[in-house]
Amino acid sequence: MKPSKVLLWIVVGVFIFSCGAPDSPTPAPQLPAEDPMFSLLPSAKTGVGFVNTLEDSPQRHYVNFNPIYDGGGVAAGDLNNDGLPDLYFTGNEVPDKLYLNKGDFTFEDITQKAGIRDAGGWHNGVSMVDINADGLLDIYVCRGGWIKDPEQRKNLLFINKGNLQFEEQAAQYGLADPGYSFQSAFFDYDNDGDLDLYLINHPGKSFLQIPDYLEGHKNGSKYEKDRLYRNNGDGTFTDVTTPAGIGGTYGFGLSVSVADLDNNGFLDVFVSNDYTEPDYLFLNNGDGTFTESVKERMRHISVFSMGVDIADLNNDGLEDVFVTEMLPEDYKRSKTNMASMNPLGFYNMVNNGFHYCYMHNNLHMNLGNGHFSEISQLTGLSKTDWSWATFMTDFDNDGLRDVFVANGYRRDLYDKDAKKKMDQFFNEFKKQRKSGIPDINQALSYFPSEQLENYMYKNEGNLRFTKVTTQWGLNNPSFSNGATIADLDNDGDLDLVVNNLNQEAFVYQNHATERLPDHHYIRVSLAGEGQNPLGIGAKIYVRAGDKSWFEQFKINRGYLGTIEPVAHFGIGNAEKADEIRVEWLDGKVSTLNDVPANSEVTIAQKDAAPKPAPAPKPQPLFKEMTNAIQPPFVHKEDEFDDFKNQILLPHRMSRLGPFVAVGDVNGDGLDDFYVGGASGQPGQLYLQNEAQKFVAKPVKIFTQDRPFEDMGALFFDADQDGDLDLYVVSGGTEFPEGDNFLADRLYRNDGTGNFGRTTALPPIKNSGSCVVPADFDGDGDLDLFVGGRTTPDRYPYPPSSHILINDRGTFSDQTAQIAPELAEVGMVTSATWSDFNQDGDLDLVVVGEWMPVRFFENQKGRLTDVTDQYFSTPKTGWWNRIVEWDYDNDGDPDYIAGNLGLNYKFHASDEKPFHVYCDDFDKNGTYDVVLAKYYGEKQVPVRGRECSSQQMPFVAEKFPTYHDFAEADLDDIIGRDLQKALHYQANWFASSLIINKNDHFEVVALPLEAQLSTVQAIIPEDFDGDGQTELLLAGNLFNPEVETTRADASVGLLLKLNAAGQFEPLSIEKSGVFLPYDVKDLQLIRLGKSGQKGVLVASNDDLLRFLVQNISKKDM
Repeated sequence: MKPSKVLLWIVVGVFIFSCGAPDSPTPAPQLPAEDPMFSLLPSAKTGVGFVNTLEDSPQRHYVNFNPIYDGGGVAAGDLNNDGLPDLYFTGNEVPDKLYLNKGDFTFEDITQKAGIRDAGGWHNGVSMVDINADGLLDIYVCRGGWIKDPEQRKNLLFINKGNLQFEEQAAQYGLADPGYSFQSAFFDYDNDGDLDLYLINHPGKSFLQIPDYLEGHKNGSKYEKDRLYRNNGDGTFTDVTTPAGIGGTYGFGLSVSVADLDNNGFLDVFVSNDYTEPDYLFLNNGDGTFTESVKERMRHISVFSMGVDIADLNNDGLEDVFVTEMLPEDYKRSKTNMASMNPLGFYNMVNNGFHYCYMHNNLHMNLGNGHFSEISQLTGLSKTDWSWATFMTDFDNDGLRDVFVANGYRRDLYDKDAKKKMDQFFNEFKKQRKSGIPDINQALSYFPSEQLENYMYKNEGNLRFTKVTTQWGLNNPSFSNGATIADLDNDGDLDLVVNNLNQEAFVYQNHATERLPDHHYIRVSLAGEGQNPLGIGAKIYVRAGDKSWFEQFKINRGYLGTIEPVAHFGIGNAEKADEIRVEWLDGKVSTLNDVPANSEVTIAQKDAAPKPAPAPKPQPLFKEMTNAIQPPFVHKEDEFDDFKNQILLPHRMSRLGPFVAVGDVNGDGLDDFYVGGASGQPGQLYLQNEAQKFVAKPVKIFTQDRPFEDMGALFFDADQDGDLDLYVVSGGTEFPEGDNFLADRLYRNDGTGNFGRTTALPPIKNSGSCVVPADFDGDGDLDLFVGGRTTPDRYPYPPSSHILINDRGTFSDQTAQIAPELAEVGMVTSATWSDFNQDGDLDLVVVGEWMPVRFFENQKGRLTDVTDQYFSTPKTGWWNRIVEWDYDNDGDPDYIAGNLGLNYKFHASDEKPFHVYCDDFDKNGTYDVVLAKYYGEKQVPVRGRECSSQQMPFVAEKFPTYHDFAEADLDDIIGRDLQKALHYQANWFASSLIINKNDHFEVVALPLEAQLSTVQAIIPEDFDGDGQTELLLAGNLFNPEVETTRADASVGLLLKLNAAGQFEPLSIEKSGVFLPYDVKDLQLIRLGKSGQKGVLVASNDDLLRFLVQNISKKDM
């Protein structure tokens, strides 16, 4: 969240402060809007005048207390059971406030008369919970901060005695934790019917480095670690942190929420951690212990994680996890106010056992098997600036959960120009040898203080969101932190309360029920048995017609607070809920039927019945049988720095394999295969035996050729001697252009699976990608197209691609005669021979990075580019794979093409293409890559001033400040040389179906599930034996530069066609496909002579895996 070193020059201690009054609290500004969804109510109306006032002081300031501006929280709950939710605000140093809801959005400050005494200390989070099950909500307040006196850090528990009187009893309950506490979550972790406590504690000092965390994990004080307190059932709690498996924490946790994320019937814990320490995903083992599993279940996370909410955002019956961070939406703020992420620091974190962490909000979509895919960049929810509380909830009652994010930070402490001015100030102070200590006010004054609007996104369905902050009346600038949601006026929509820094709290009235009367709701209160009267952790299902909604009831949502303990469901225009079903933690079930819309119901656990036996799970279509590969093959990448000469390269080009070739190489009627190795690793041949195992066969020449980087591979009969020979494309960027180790290889087969290398290929030394065979010249043998992938150290300059004509086993390069346009067609990734015009001869379709889908027509033995004849606007993308498939069964070939996908940092359209320019702009002998996007109507660089000037030093000279750089467009930065540079632009990143319409092609994006990541490999095949072809897709891209989030959201996907010709994705449970790897190739292979289908899954720097049809011989 906050910078870790920006002010470390200052000596921590006593400072001289400038004269003058501190900033006075500003009233909440009112901005006009016509009939907005929300109205900001003035404190004169509500009586809520709380202000979390905070100024820097000699005792504590950002230098010695990093979380100083993290703000306070707010909790909502009905403290006197009058049917109206009340509010409790925490102030970091000002006294907390308790407001009684009097109805009609009027509140009374009852703090003093309710017995809420100012106990001092630094207050952070607050939870309202009925801790003693007496029917009255109690209040738990976390204290910590910079306070060194443990007595002033002890947390507070205000027990509700009735009649709005409270008594502090944390010590009696065993919950007066003296750590540096931040927030609490009450939940029943052991399903024994009472509420236990997870408590976030912070280390006692700021600005920790990796060795500090590693030491803290092992030997940190228990008061600086998160704690787990078990409820003893007698009004006391016991610290069970270590035996429960939570003792290894050591981080700056900011938010905590609980849910059964792996669906084993026990509540798990998610903690969002600021800075280096990864978020925690403590999976509940069901035996009183937890296993921290964030690296295994979430393939990347945020760096500076702040707020968190857990809710079912896409109505699939699975709860997702949304974590806020601090990436600015505004281009200029992103170029002046972003932390640096250097490769050394990034991989230092990874190599020390932390995680892949990136600077943006994360939306972890629940896959249903305890794993998650991060899709924030697909949904448009990745950038909300310096963000805190968040709620995924239905604010307009249309049946779709919207997203609110609180935003703002007291000072822009990442402003790099301000940092430079501050350094100059201290250097001047030191130079003049002034007595005393520098003025901290003066130092901090260089950092801008800009209030920001909060964010509201309306859910449009299908994981698409529209920013509606202004339209809904929420565009009030602020430094907002904690927030809560509650129906403050009992009108059936959720109102919003926000705790601001140095500004009156916001109380927003929601007008959804009056402005959208056809949008209905159902509200569910739970009456739990025993010591969990709120029913925390119960699963609530609501069904209306063909629509359904799900929530696992929780009150810890957002940041530093709890919400009103009522489950709220917008149900759109439904007139009733056909069924409301509650599954309690004890396994029993309560059901209500035919509940009228706009109702609030209370469901009691005492009336629950035993849960019916679950329906048997379907047998998945695939099962994994990797153990059939003996011994296992693990692709092992060599260490190579792709960015040494091209710092601004978008991704590594040395990690594009491996690939697999399949064929019967020894003539026994069984499929065998070859899998390529990375440079320094030999490729490996595996022979299938009668037991349907694949056994490695040593091949001497493969070992000798291990320096080569294997790319595409092909078994084919090169010399027409009746056996399969092997062609292996050489690639990568480890070797310079023209190096001998970039020459492709042809290995002759002696008929028994023994191979020797031949000299039958022309001397082509390109970094290649693929090889595809066809008898192009009709002479009875197989000719080849070989795709060129990249030019080492000259990205994105294309290498040459080639047509190799076979003459009795010897190949000649006839590209210039047959297809001169192929010589530099682009950065080719995939191709297929295909008669797309149905004239009886083979044409060629080629795709690649920064390429359109290129169609080359066979015109009497010459290949001519006719792409423009078939597309009004060619679709240029980062294509990875193309395969032929007659989608509509009309007899002509259609195509499936894998692309970058829509869940990536880069986006493209016809209106605003994505650009790349390359030249030696600084005339130093290296090729400079400039990626560009649009800011308004101007092109601007994707990368910032710091890394751009590392590649091109003139940038820093030309733009002395980051603000100057942010104001400049691409022409300003590069100048006239931009017009002479190599230039490509992409307008289409969706993986797509390309439908042949005879005289043109129609490009249709595949379903959203296929856009979660790159698609690198595709197999069209009838896997389930129903006579219809399915599509198996897989991909990912794990090796972009470190400022670009790796594409890792794909877990593989099986798509079926329905009767209407629409694709339907199969769930992981039904398909058995779960491939969360850096998949580069899929190859169909047959098991035995019966033809049972299997799929080889080749992943970069990883194990080769094997899936097989999960069917019996009878089914086959």
